[in-house]
Amino acid sequence: MADTTFETLIANIRKKLPIQNPLYSYVHNNILLMFEGKDFHEALTEAGDLYRAKTYWPLEKYKEKYTEGKIADKDVFEAIDHYLARYKETELAGHLGLSEKEFFYRLMFSELAFNDDEIQPEINNQHMWQLCAGKMDGQTVKLKRSPKIWRAKKYWEKYYSESYVSTAQPFVIRLISSYLDQGQSFWGNPFINKGFWNFFCFDVETVGSYAADWMKVLKRKVMRYKNSTAEEVIVQELTSMGIPQEEWEHYLLDIMFDLKGWSGMVNKLEVEPWQASVKAPNIKLPDYIAALLLVESALDTFHSETHSNDLSLIYGRTEEIEFNTTHLTLALYQVTKSFKLEERWMQKYQPSELVSIVEAVDGAEKTHLIRLWHEAFEHHFYRDALQALITHTPEKLINREPKAQALFCMDDREESLRRHVEETDHEIKTYGVVGFFGIDMSFSSLKNNRLIAQCPPVIMPSRVVKEVSINDSASFNKFNMFRGGSNLTLYYNSRTLFRGFFSTILLGMASLFPMFMQVFFPNQSRKLQKEFFNAVSPEPVTEINIDQTDSASYGYTKAEQAKIVSTILNMCGFKAPFSRLVFMIGHGSSSTNNPFKQAYGCGACGGNAGIPNSRSFAKMANDPLVRDELKKLSYHIPDSTYFFSGFHDTCIDEIHYFDLQKVPASHQVDFDHFKESLAQGAKLNAFERCQRFSSTDAKSSPEAALKHVKERSQDLAQPRPEYGHCTNSLAVVGRRDLTRGLFMNRRSFLLTYDWEIDPSGSILKDVVLGGIPVAVNINMDYYFSYVDNENFGCGSKLPLNMTSLLGVMTGSQSDLRIGMARQMVEIHEPIRNMTIIEAPLERVQTLFDSHPRLRNIMYNHWLRLVVCDPVGKQWYLFGDKEFRKIEVEDGQLKHYRSSIDMINHTHSEKDFAEIDS
Repeated sequence: MADTTFETLIANIRKKLPIQNPLYSYVHNNILLMFEGKDFHEALTEAGDLYRAKTYWPLEKYKEKYTEGKIADKDVFEAIDHYLARYKETELAGHLGLSEKEFFYRLMFSELAFNDDEIQPEINNQHMWQLCAGKMDGQTVKLKRSPKIWRAKKYWEKYYSESYVSTAQPFVIRLISSYLDQGQSFWGNPFINKGFWNFFCFDVETVGSYAADWMKVLKRKVMRYKNSTAEEVIVQELTSMGIPQEEWEHYLLDIMFDLKGWSGMVNKLEVEPWQASVKAPNIKLPDYIAALLLVESALDTFHSETHSNDLSLIYGRTEEIEFNTTHLTLALYQVTKSFKLEERWMQKYQPSELVSIVEAVDGAEKTHLIRLWHEAFEHHFYRDALQALITHTPEKLINREPKAQALFCMDDREESLRRHVEETDHEIKTYGVVGFFGIDMSFSSLKNNRLIAQCPPVIMPSRVVKEVSINDSASFNKFNMFRGGSNLTLYYNSRTLFRGFFSTILLGMASLFPMFMQVFFPNQSRKLQKEFFNAVSPEPVTEINIDQTDSASYGYTKAEQAKIVSTILNMCGFKAPFSRLVFMIGHGSSSTNNPFKQAYGCGACGGNAGIPNSRSFAKMANDPLVRDELKKLSYHIPDSTYFFSGFHDTCIDEIHYFDLQKVPASHQVDFDHFKESLAQGAKLNAFERCQRFSSTDAKSSPEAALKHVKERSQDLAQPRPEYGHCTNSLAVVGRRDLTRGLFMNRRSFLLTYDWEIDPSGSILKDVVLGGIPVAVNINMDYYFSYVDNENFGCGSKLPLNMTSLLGVMTGSQSDLRIGMARQMVEIHEPIRNMTIIEAPLERVQTLFDSHPRLRNIMYNHWLRLVVCDPVGKQWYLFGDKEFRKIEVEDGQLKHYRSSIDMINHTHSEKDFAEIDS
């Protein structure tokens, strides 16, 4: 096999493996990012087969929503119209004497069950049954449900109960988890630089003679290939098995997806070794594939010898389902009844033609039915959202010049906080921007010298920025090193034979009181711990060192800082006059005993807290030299304006502030006032969040809610510290007036953009490229982790265990889990993101057409795109290939005095309402 062909094979395999980051750098990604070049529904069909997963809700769930009124008839008709723009069944609908629209409508409400032995349709029309029986008399048909099957695994499992899960997988998991280990084990791996293939061969040679019988076969194969390259092993094995080259990719992917999480991690650490928690070993995907292939081949050989089966008859077999006369009669009867056809429709067709029609209906049901219901469910939400935005009346809002301005991350969790802050204090105006504030840095803190990327994963950090101490930090640094070293020493000692015995006893006794406090008094435990460490070694006063030194890779020049500041403020539509106080509010999430902590952080900051970015930006914007550079860019920040660095903890709903020692005395009174307003907004936000939790006490008052979320974050037994991005389904790009005073139930990302100051569209490009792909990634991660949590997510949090310092396994041994835990997504709804952009239509169309990923997700329907054209005062929806005007029926949002008033009336069951702020 030519090298280029093998390289192409490996490259194609890489494209379809799960996107898998180590947990320490977990960020939300579209799990099926590699399929975005295909239509959404087509991609889900292909990916469902590859992942062996469901890609939609069960059909019964959609019909349940229809019964509840969450899908209306108008949604069904609109969904069919939208679907018909891409998918046709003209010939089949014609055979049944129906229009395509009628065909799809009747298909959605049909009761077809051709192949379901558990459903026995009632035969209540004997005359029709006799007609169908007469037409199908003597007819049979063989339906091929799949192409040739090249793996023998299912054959052995089906006919001989030989489980590959209990034989091959434990062996592979033990090897790959050990080889990729980042320091969880006490002993280092001596093969870390020698390659996984050498490690695999050594292990098989060492233990093969003493292991299970099938491993003796594996040892023979390893000895044969010991001096071969991974490519030679793969090519020779596949050739000897008689598998055609065009099937190699599918065959190898099928094997790799038995352990898709580990396969994805191997690929990640080879392609992006800097993502390793500590240091990536010398891992190559072909080595891993060669090992998997030999294990599979050895098991096949062992079973064929044991059961005296010819492997050549098993490789490439086909499985067919035969419909006999009775099956076909029942199928024809169901088609006639479900599609509400007159009995004479079948008279003009020969029996063989009717068999073909039955086959076509069977195929149409499997292809279209679930898709149509999903479109209808999404359309109901889209219709409500658009009606809310279009009928929302921002002109009724009181126009005041703000005395404080606050920039928040676009995060959907900040939507509710911004709303509560603006309701609490009308003198504050809020903005939404991508939460890394345009600072593409690697950051090291005083506590952790390791460089952490504080920017989106698609951006490579260009500069290093460090936190430095202003006062003496020697004692703090020593205690910090002592604390870290002690924890590591105790961790390793507890895993040795003799020291482990004594350290476990001592540690158990020493940890009894802290454990008791954390279990029964989590909030008090947090306070005591904080007070203890402050007393032993108080943290020094620090600042962020952002100025460039002699090294071009360290810090930013004043001109570069001015460019960052002007870009972010322009993106938000910041125009004169500036208020005296501007708050830069980053966000993150604090919780304990939570392997998915990064998933609750700021995705724009690589899943980390946005504190360094907030502090850095405020320092830049307050620097007189930077403001001088800004004047050269025709951007003037008044001397009276001061930028404050803040941080919103989304789990405990506290807002913290930094570098307060630098606050001018002239601004202190105003700062204290607005600090209180922001704190009150955060408390009300906690109350709104608690409506989603099961705790009754937390819903009694804002004060009780704030106390509850703080305790919840520290509770060792709490698998739901917060619900993160659950129910996210919208992104709005536009001026704040478009959404201010609109209750959106924490469902929308909000990006501020003013089209009037952007005639060239360059700012729109920055805003959309910085935010919308992130919103789609988060939305799709939640979508797939929800619809099939076992195969796209990682099941329940409760039995998960950290492994190799890379990810989690279920129990002591499983695949490396991908996606999110069930407790993180259980209240989510699988709805694709609808992005609404307030800008001239042509400007939006040009942007999406010119950018490869934006074009893919628009034309392939990975998001629903809506444009509010302020010039023509018209709303447009992107259909199949073009935008069309939206006509929304008249409706009026219900008004409430405040968000809390609405919550008290409805328990936030409604997604949209008008708030009289």
